[in-house]
Amino acid sequence: METNATPNPAAPNDTADLPGWIFPKLDHPTFRLTLLSKAMDRFSVRQLADHDMTYAEWRVLSRLASFPEGGTVGQIASLAWVDRAEVSRAFAALEKRCLTARRDNPDDGRTPILHITDAGMKRYRPLLELRALFHETLMQDLSDQECAALDHVLGKIARRLEVILKDGLAPPDE
Repeated sequence: METNATPNPAAPNDTADLPGWIFPKLDHPTFRLTLLSKAMDRFSVRQLADHDMTYAEWRVLSRLASFPEGGTVGQIASLAWVDRAEVSRAFAALEKRCLTARRDNPDDGRTPILHITDAGMKRYRPLLELRALFHETLMQDLSDQECAALDHVLGKIARRLEVILKDGLAPPDE
């Protein structure tokens, strides 16, 4: 892909006035994806702070809520695409507020099983509705086909990123 400051002809015309959307030498859809991601993160941090929750705590709480039998720090980190230290810190903060707890792991005594408490589930449910509304609102201008296509493309990018994280960065195949 050419890397210059001229707008991408495939991009919708209504994005040309978005600050930083077109950037010299970084005119890539994945660059724009990072812009969107950062903006979504900023909104999410503010939204969750209004409910006395950090984004890291939300990631852990939401993964535990969807993992009824609980899981290890490593399993939760893998599900949330974050490092284990972030999970440990967030879990500890949630545990102090009695939203999560740990129990012995019958398969590995060194690695406890983390789980959400009843109080954590009560806290999780309204936040889940709020977070779902945010994501649904972001997608409201897209058709079902566009949503499916976006999800498909994001999946391809995620698979490529998985390879890059494992094997390092290599030039694209010629």
